[in-house]
Parts: sequence; structure tokens; C-alpha cells
Amino acid sequence: MNDKNLTMLADAPLSAAERRSSLIAVIACITVVGMGLGVSIPLLALLMERNGVPASVIGLNTAMPALATFALTPFIPGLLRRFSAISFLLACILVSALAMPAYYLFPNVWVWFPIRFANGLALTGLFVVSEFWINTLADEKNRGRLIGIYGTVLSAGFASGPMVLLLVGTEGLLPFATIAVLIALAAIPLLVFGRGLAPRITERPSRSMVSFLMAAPAATLAGLVYGATETDIFNLLPIYGVRIGMTEQTAALFLSIFAAGNILCQLPIGLWADRTDRRFVLLVCALTGLLGTLAIPFVSGSLWTFAPTLFIFGGVVAGLYTVGLTLLGARFRGADLAAANGAFVMMYSLGALIGPPLSGAAMDLWDPHGLIVAMAGLLGVYVLVAGWRYFTAPRQHPS
Repeated sequence: MNDKNLTMLADAPLSAAERRSSLIAVIACITVVGMGLGVSIPLLALLMERNGVPASVIGLNTAMPALATFALTPFIPGLLRRFSAISFLLACILVSALAMPAYYLFPNVWVWFPIRFANGLALTGLFVVSEFWINTLADEKNRGRLIGIYGTVLSAGFASGPMVLLLVGTEGLLPFATIAVLIALAAIPLLVFGRGLAPRITERPSRSMVSFLMAAPAATLAGLVYGATETDIFNLLPIYGVRIGMTEQTAALFLSIFAAGNILCQLPIGLWADRTDRRFVLLVCALTGLLGTLAIPFVSGSLWTFAPTLFIFGGVVAGLYTVGLTLLGARFRGADLAAANGAFVMMYSLGALIGPPLSGAAMDLWDPHGLIVAMAGLLGVYVLVAGWRYFTAPRQHPS
């Protein structure tokens, strides 16, 4: 490994106890941020719908964080050369926390566009740097496990957000203040456990961010597929369920089953990725996801067949994100790893941006199974990419 491409951790190699402390800091931080996101996303959507905002405008507003990702990620490696990772994360937490009362103080949807864009910049910084931090701490024996833990607690934090919203409601300042406090609490683990233990970047990336898409296509495209599929499920699966005869309550229940698969399967998949060729794990996850998608029209008539199918589908699709990040961490170091993680998050955001509009159009063309056609088409293309990389690239054996 080239010494100039190493990222330093603190001022000297970390002990095992310091590594644990550093991991606690970043994983606890992002878990709390996930909870805040889980509250804010449905809150803003409900308030815009209540105020009669057209669906097209709501869709444009929800696209602001994805656009912010494209704006910020190319600059993150350079920012991490100038500022410490903790200082950068604390600044992102501050901006995101302040955005919440700003929504309340300026209850105009057009003002919410720049607020949501600024909040999107902060969230992009939080996710890219957190994932870079975890990947830097990991080694080849535990990389999949650590990223699996990260994905599990993030998904759990996000899933708990709607329960918080049930407690605080959607009226007045209280929900916004609650989210602001939640996000601000994310600073505590960084300050208590992470001081002096965050990764540093001292060099420039060896290539442009876009070139990482060509250097690691299976890993980076995994982010796009997961972004598109996850947003398709959360936005369009309830509509699909109603169109095939489910009640609204039953259709919403299946979102929880998909989320449960997200939460409970990422750690086992990460552990598996530590023991075998990670490109093979990506291929299996993609192929299982494709088969699960194609099975949905045939199993959706019964809770007892649809629920386990959706649970497994949610797990393997989330596994694409976990294993994609793991592959990047195994291949790149230092500024290259920060740039590769940035490219990965950009691809996730691109998937989240284009997935629902394309799948929604497919549902209008092939009602009600257009959602299945769109998701199966995307996963089918990715199976070809993952298969090509598995059979042509050098084998990877983590252990």
C-alpha cells in the first residue's frame, strides 16, 4: 500500500479501546441523525399536503437534498484536508438542527426550498464523512460487520422516527423543536467519545470523483439501485397495495415489514461479506432481489406469502448498500476513500431522485404492476453488472 495514500487516525495509531470509542462516537451520532430524519421527512410531507401544496411541488421540494448531494460531495475531500472530521460533522449538525425551527418560522413552501437544500448539504456531509470514518477504522476481518452494524442502527433510528411523530404530533413548534433537539444530541457522542480519534486526510484524491464510478462500477451502482428501490418502496408500494385491493392500513403495514428486513438483515449480510468474495455477495443480493421483485404479483394476495417475501426483499436490497460500502473500503484509502464514499452517496441520491418518477410513470403505463416492471428492470441490469464484475475481476477473499 502506498504510504502517501494512508489516512491518519489522530496523531498515532489507535489502541483497541480507542478504536471502540471512535466507533461509538460516529455510530451513535448517525443513529440520532437517522431518528431526526425519520421524524422530519413525514412531518414536512404531511404539512405540505395539509396546506394544499400540489403534489408536483412536493416532489420538487423533496428532491432538494439529492440536489444538495451533487453540489457538496465533490468538495468533501478538500474540506476534510482543511478541517477536522469532528469539526466538519459538528458544523453539519448545527446547520441541520437550525433548519428545523426555520421551517416553522417561515411557513412558505417556496422558502422551504432553500432551507431544505441547506439541510441537504448538512445531511450529505454527515453521511459521507460518517461512512468514510467507519470504513477507515475497519480492517479486512471486520469491515462488513462494522458497516452492517452502521446500517442496522441507522435504519432502526430512521424507523423509530414516525413513532416520535406520533408522540409530538404535527401541530405548532413542538415537532420542529423536538427534531432540532434530536439532531443537536448527535453532537454529544462526537464530543464525549470522538475527540482526537477521528480520521484525517492529508493528501488529494488520485482521481476525479466521477472516475470512481468506472473504477468500481459494481460497488457504486449498488448505491444507485438501493436508492431507487428504497424510495420506490416507501413512496409507491402503498399505492400498489391499494390498487391490487388492499386496505390503506394493510398497505402501510407492509412498509414496516420491508423496513424490518432492512434492519435485521444488514448485519448477517455484512458478516457474510467478511468471509467470502464480496462481489459474489453483491451478485447474490441482486439476484435474490430480482427474483423477489418478480414474485410480488404472485404472492401479494396473501399476508403469509407477501410478508416473508417483502422481508427478504428488504434485507437483500439493503445488503447492496452495506456490501457496496464494504467493497469501497477494501479497495481505497485516505482521500481516495472519502471521494469514493462521496461518489457512492451521489449514486444513492441519483437513484432516489429518478426512481419514483420513472416507476410512477411505469405504474401509469402498466397499472398496477408497472412498479414491478420498473424495479425488476433496474435490478436485472444490475445483476448483469454484478455478474460481469464477479466473473471478470480478480477474486477477493477478505480473510
